[in-house]
Amino acid sequence: MSLPGAGNIDCQIVAGQLQQSVSSAYPLKIIAPHAGPELADFHPAVSYLMSYGGGIVHGDRIHVNVRVGSKCALVLLTQGSTKVFRPQLRAASEQTYQTIIIDVEPDALLCLLPDPVTCFKDAMYNQRQSVTLHGPTASVVLLDWMTSGRMSRGERWAFAKYFSVNVIKTTSERIIVRDALLLQDNFARRMEPIDAFALILILGPAVADVAQTFREEHKAQRIKPFRPNATHDHASEEQGILWSVSEIEEHGVCGVAVRAAGP
Repeated sequence: MSLPGAGNIDCQIVAGQLQQSVSSAYPLKIIAPHAGPELADFHPAVSYLMSYGGGIVHGDRIHVNVRVGSKCALVLLTQGSTKVFRPQLRAASEQTYQTIIIDVEPDALLCLLPDPVTCFKDAMYNQRQSVTLHGPTASVVLLDWMTSGRMSRGERWAFAKYFSVNVIKTTSERIIVRDALLLQDNFARRMEPIDAFALILILGPAVADVAQTFREEHKAQRIKPFRPNATHDHASEEQGILWSVSEIEEHGVCGVAVRAAGP
């Protein structure tokens, strides 16, 4: 019998056909709709991570194991933002945990593209996303992003704790990327005027063109001449978005890390 909040997603090619199996236990729900026609290099699959009640209740522990087999391309999504509810008085000392463990086999692609995490006032949220790449031909796009809270309710950076760790590693446990973000203890004033923060990791040969696009766009912004009275035509500048691109080249895996923050 599965533990509460446990889930499993397995994508494999059997006799030339995609076989995707999913399972989940309350309060987690996973659905896997038909992904459409095959691509030139991959058999596409889609799965949605959802929760009963529209969010993660304080004290929940979500744990999902994912396997992406060779020649599969799995797009892992959520249905709307991941809402982390505030604690009840009787459970004020408990915290919320969500862990996603993913194995990406050779010549496979994972795209982890959830909607942002939105923590309610006083919420305490812990997240870990760990991806193991089985060789340099495995590829991944991992998006991790969050908002300042329920701004329509006047909640901006009003949660008690947000801790997110993203790890991409090899099968021999060698770390390719490890990124951690902890917001806790009187951080709200330091976050002004930001209302959203995002990290995108783009690694592997299947998404090399995507990584190169980010490199070129960022380089173009860095070398743009300064014009004191000119109207800026770049979307990120107009909206006040700050972003950076960092190179990643570890253990035969290449790509970029893109970080962005803005209103």
